[in-house]
Amino acid sequence: MDEVKYLKSYVLYALVGGVIGFIIGAIQGFILGMILAMAQVDPYIIPIITGITGGVVGLIISYFVYKWSIKKFIIPQIIAAIENKPCEPVA
Repeated sequence: MDEVKYLKSYVLYALVGGVIGFIIGAIQGFILGMILAMAQVDPYIIPIITGITGGVVGLIISYFVYKWSIKKFIIPQIIAAIENKPCEPVA
């Protein structure tokens, strides 16, 4: 199997997962922080709560991006190797 496709899959997973995780984590942290501030939660506790929930959201996003990356790049390559024909990524 072509090692470049594995590298491409990993790089896309890392970049897309990181960027999407950062954006959604920032939005989630902002919204939850505002809700907690309006509920008059202790200001020292808000970063802890938003940090923990942001980490959980990041893990969930990372899982789905990993799953997409494997389906898009690795599985077609494995199927092509089994069928012994040239590999073409699934569109």
